[in-house]
Amino acid sequence: EVVNFPFIMQFIKTFKDANYIYFLVEYVKGMELFDVIRDIGLLSTYDSQFYIGSLILAIEYLHTQGIIYRDIKPENIMVDHTVKTKLVKFL
Repeated sequence: EVVNFPFIMQFIKTFKDANYIYFLVEYVKGMELFDVIRDIGLLSTYDSQFYIGSLILAIEYLHTQGIIYRDIKPENIMVDHTVKTKLVKFL
């Protein structure tokens, strides 16, 4: 099943060798939301609403696909160079 949503990091392909499995995923240029909050301090109401709204849309999409994401925390949300959020770390 393919997950294709603008607020979720894109999975591209897997590879494996005798010892490991490798995941090729989209490169997200930016910072973890945790680091963004640490750098700028408390978020404004507008920023909070924007980030939470993006996260709700991503979670809602996953639920429509029958997927439950159980590791929601600022370290698993990337803010890319255009200030859009991406849900990451599905492992």
